[in-house]
Amino acid sequence: MTAIARLLLLLVIFQSSAFAFEEIHLQLDSLETTFFNTKNIVLSLEPQQSSQPGLSLQISNIHSPYIKQNFDASFDCVDLIYTVERINCGQGVLKIVYAEQEQIEIDFTFWINILDKSGQLTLATTLKNGNVIADFQLDADSNWQADIDASGLELAFISTVLELFKEYSIIDGKASLKAHMGGSEDKFENISLDANFTQLGIEGESVLDSVDIHTQMDMKMVDDNWSFITTLSLLAGEMYIQPGLNIMGEEPGFYIEVPAESIDFRLAGNWRPDMNMIELQDLYYSHPAVMQLQGSVRLALAEEISYSDLTLHAVIEDLGSSYPTYVQPILMQTNFSDLELSGAIDLSLDYEGTELNQIELFVDDLFLEDVESRFGLYGLNSHLALHSESEAVQSTLRWDGMSFYRLDFGPGNILFESMGKDVSVLEWRDVSILDGGLIIEEFALRNLASSDFELELGGTLTPISMEALTQALGWTIFPGKLSGEISGLKYTKNNLSLEGDIAFKLFGGQLNIQELQVDNLFSAYSVLTTDIKIDELDLEQLTDVFTFGKIEGSLNGRMDKLRLENWQPSYFEMEFSTPEKDDKPHRISQKALENLNELGGGLSGTLSQGFLRFLPAYSYGRLGLGCRLSRGVCELSGVEDDGDSFSILTKGGMFPPWVEVKGAGRSIKWNDLIDGLNQIIEGEVAIE
Repeated sequence: MTAIARLLLLLVIFQSSAFAFEEIHLQLDSLETTFFNTKNIVLSLEPQQSSQPGLSLQISNIHSPYIKQNFDASFDCVDLIYTVERINCGQGVLKIVYAEQEQIEIDFTFWINILDKSGQLTLATTLKNGNVIADFQLDADSNWQADIDASGLELAFISTVLELFKEYSIIDGKASLKAHMGGSEDKFENISLDANFTQLGIEGESVLDSVDIHTQMDMKMVDDNWSFITTLSLLAGEMYIQPGLNIMGEEPGFYIEVPAESIDFRLAGNWRPDMNMIELQDLYYSHPAVMQLQGSVRLALAEEISYSDLTLHAVIEDLGSSYPTYVQPILMQTNFSDLELSGAIDLSLDYEGTELNQIELFVDDLFLEDVESRFGLYGLNSHLALHSESEAVQSTLRWDGMSFYRLDFGPGNILFESMGKDVSVLEWRDVSILDGGLIIEEFALRNLASSDFELELGGTLTPISMEALTQALGWTIFPGKLSGEISGLKYTKNNLSLEGDIAFKLFGGQLNIQELQVDNLFSAYSVLTTDIKIDELDLEQLTDVFTFGKIEGSLNGRMDKLRLENWQPSYFEMEFSTPEKDDKPHRISQKALENLNELGGGLSGTLSQGFLRFLPAYSYGRLGLGCRLSRGVCELSGVEDDGDSFSILTKGGMFPPWVEVKGAGRSIKWNDLIDGLNQIIEGEVAIE
C-alpha cells in the first residue's frame, strides 16, 4: 500500500500547486505486497461539476494466496476533497469483479490527515443477502483498531472465494459475527470475536451437517505473550471429525451427534511465541450425559507436540455412549474395536513435568464384553489410588465374573498397596476357573500410567476336569485333569513374555510352554512365538478319548519355533515319537492302524485279506511323525527315514503280528492337513 500512498501524496502536491489541471493519470506497471500482487494499477484524478475532482483507481489481475482466483477491482470516489493537510471521501464505491464477471459492490468513506497520519475507513456491503460493516481507525500515535459487524452471511458463497477453505467445501450455513482488533503499527495487541453459525454444512475429510455453533474469543498481548480465552458451544447438528491423529498407522475419525443440551468447550491460557509453547490453564469439555473433562497442560510446539505438567479430571457417566463416540475410533486396530460396554469411570491424573505424580480411578459397575466372544468382564468395581510419595496407599479391585475364549472365571477381590508407581498385592481371593481355580502367588504392577508400565504374574492352576474344559471350548469331550504352574509371565509395552515355563499335567504326561512371547498383544495383528515340549504322554489315555482307535505306548515330542501370526500358524518345526526306552506295551488296534494308514497312503495286500483282517490289534516298534511348516506347506518326516520314504510306524513289539507304516510323499498343504488329512502321503504297510 506504500506505492498507493505515494500516488495520493502526488495528488496533494498537484492540488497545492499554483496551476490548474483538467485531468491527471498515473500508472504503475506492477505492485507486490505481502498480501497480494498485481501487474497494472491506474489512478485518475478528474475535475467534477462540483469543482471538486473525483478519484478513480483501477487495479487489474489481482493475485492473492488467500483468494481462490484472480480478480479485478475499481475504487471510485465522486466527492473527493483534499488539501495539504487532509484527504476526505464522503461517498465511494469499491467494485470487485471475479469469476466471469460476478461482482461485489462495497460502499466506503474515508478520511486521512496527512500531517499526523491519522485516518478512518468505513466499509459497508450486502453480500449474498448478508450485511457487513467494517470500520478501521488509525490515530496520530500509530495505534489502530478495526471493528467488523456482519449478519446473515452465506458461508457457501464465502468458501467459493477464500483460499482458506481449499481443503473443504462449505455447502450450507449462515454466520453472524462481531469482531474487534487493535494494535500499534504492524502489531496486533488485542482480538475479540463473538460469532454464531447456523445450519453449517461442510464436506471434506471432516464433515459437518446442519451444525449450529456459538463461539467467543478474547486474546490480549501482555509482554510479547498472548493470554486468551475461547469458548465454543455446539447447539445442534451432527459431525464427523478427523483431527489428524495417527494411531497405529490409521487416522481415526469421531462421529458426534449434538444432544438436546449443548456440547461445550473452553480453552484459557497463554501462548508464548518466543518459547513456541502454549500453557492451557483451563481446559474444559462437556458432552452431557456422556463425558466431562477438565484440566490443564503445557504444550511444546514442534514437529511433534509434546506435553508436560498435565492435570486431568475425566468423568465418563455412560461408557455405553462414550465408547462408540470417543474410544472405539482409536481402538480400530486393536482387539478392543468392537465391545459392548456399560458403567461409569471417574479418573484424575497429575503429572509434574513428564513424571506421574498422582492417579486416582473409580470404576462403577463396569460391564465389558467382546462382540466376538473372545473376552468379557462383568460387575467390575474399583478404587485405584497411587502417588509419588513414599507413603503407601491401598486400593481395591473386585469383579463378579470374567471370561476368556469361552472359559468362565468366577468372582475376584484384590487388595492392592501402591508406593510410587509400583503396585503390589496384599490380599487376593483365588479365582475359580470352571471346576478348578487359579491361585495367584505373584502379582505386581510397575510404572503405572506410563509407557514403561509392567505387569508380572505367577501362580498355580489347580486341577480342572478335561470334561468341563473341552465342553466349554466346544471340543470333543474327554476325561482327565489339567493342572499347571505359571511363573514369570510379564506384560510390558503391548508385549507379553514368559521368563519361565508354563507346565501342565495332561494325559498322564506333562506339557511345557517355553519362551512364550506375544508381540502387539492388544493390536489387530498379533504375533506369538513359543516352544512346546511334551514328555511321557500316555497314548492309551489320549486315543481312548477320540474315535481314532486305541494305541498303547508313550509319546515325547517338541514343537520348536512355533509362530502364530494373527493367531494362525505360519511356521514351526514339530517332532513327536515313541521314547527310545519306553517300557509300556506297544500295541495298535486295527481301527487306529487304518486311520494311521490314511496318513501313510494305503494298506498292502495281506492285511486286507485272509484271517489277519480279523485280528483286533497288532504290535509295533516305534511311532513318530514330524512336520516343518513354512509358507503354508508341511514338510513331513517320520520316526525313521531311508531317503526314499519315511516310517510313521516301525516293526517291533513283543507279540506278532508286527506292522509298519511308511510314507512316500513329503509335502502337504497345512490347510489340507487340518481339513481332514485326506490322502496326505503315499506309502505302504508291511506285515510279518
